[in-house]
Amino acid sequence: MHLRVLLIFFVIVTGNAPAQNREILGEYRLGMVGRDQNDTIYQAANEGAKAAALDLSKRYSIDVELLVHTPNQSQGTDQTIALAELFIENADGLIISPEDSPEVAKSVQFARDQGQRIIYFERQLPDMEPLAALLADEVEAGRMAGRAILAKLPSRGRVAILTSESPSTELEERLSGLREVLGYRRIATTVTCRPDYRSATAAIHAAEEADRNDQIDAWVFLEDWPLLGMPALPWKPGDRPVVAIQSTPSAFIYVDQGYLDALIVHPYYDWGYRSVETLIEKLHNDQAPESAIQRTTPRVVDWRNAEAYREDWKRWLR
Repeated sequence: MHLRVLLIFFVIVTGNAPAQNREILGEYRLGMVGRDQNDTIYQAANEGAKAAALDLSKRYSIDVELLVHTPNQSQGTDQTIALAELFIENADGLIISPEDSPEVAKSVQFARDQGQRIIYFERQLPDMEPLAALLADEVEAGRMAGRAILAKLPSRGRVAILTSESPSTELEERLSGLREVLGYRRIATTVTCRPDYRSATAAIHAAEEADRNDQIDAWVFLEDWPLLGMPALPWKPGDRPVVAIQSTPSAFIYVDQGYLDALIVHPYYDWGYRSVETLIEKLHNDQAPESAIQRTTPRVVDWRNAEAYREDWKRWLR
C-alpha cells in the first residue's frame, strides 16, 4: 500500500514532462518484464528486445533504452515489484508476459492510466486492450505435437499425454489442439503432475508401471518439465517416441541421447524483437500495428534442424 501511494505521489508531482521531453529529443525508455529471469525463455526474449533497441536506434538515429525488470522468483521478487520500479523510472512503454493475478492486472492498468503503451507477449490479460499482443498459438502447438508424434507411431499406436494437475489456459489450449489431431482412439491416458522435474519424472514412471497391457506406445509432454534435469525416463533411448512442447537448452541432452524425437517451440527471441519494434514504430513514427492481436506461429525442431536451433540458443544466451 505504501509503495502504491508513493507511486501516485511521484506521478502527480512529475506529470508527463520527462517523457514528453524525451520524445522531442528522440529518446525512449522501454520496460521489459518477463515472468522469471532464471527462465531461459525470457532471457531469449530479452536478447531479442535488446537487439531491436540497438537496430532501431541506428535506423532512426534515436536513443532507445531498454529497462529489463524481469523478476527473480527464487529471491522472492515478482512482477508487481518490477512494475513499480518501472513506474518510478518513468518508462514510455511496457512489454510484459503478464502473470495471471489481480495485483499484476492492477499494476498494468495503473501503467496504462499514466500513458504507458502496453505490449503483451506470450499471453495477455483479459479486458485490458494493449497497443499490441504477440500471443503464442498454443492450439497450433498442440496440433503440431500431434502430427509429429503420429509420424513416429505404428497405425494402431497410442499416446500418453503429460500435463499439469492444475492446467493453465495455455496447457488446455495445447491439449485441445493435440486431441483434435490424435482423436479419442489414439490417446492411451492423460497423466498429471506438479509443474516440476521431480514430479513429472515420478508421474511418468508410475504411468509406465501401471501400463500392464502395454497400451502406451509414445508420449507427448505438454510442457518440458521432464527435460529440466538429467535423463531419468523409464525406457531406453529410441524405445518410445517422445514429443515435447516448449523448450529450454536443457532439452538438447535428450535430443543428443535419442530420447526426444521433436520439440514444438515458440519464437521466444522474436517476441522481444517484435515487441520493441512495435512500440518504437508507435512512439516515434505514430504508426500503429495493423492488428492489435497477433498470433505467433510455433515450429517443429527435429533431427533436420536441431543443430541450427542449438546455435540459436548459444546466440541468445551469450
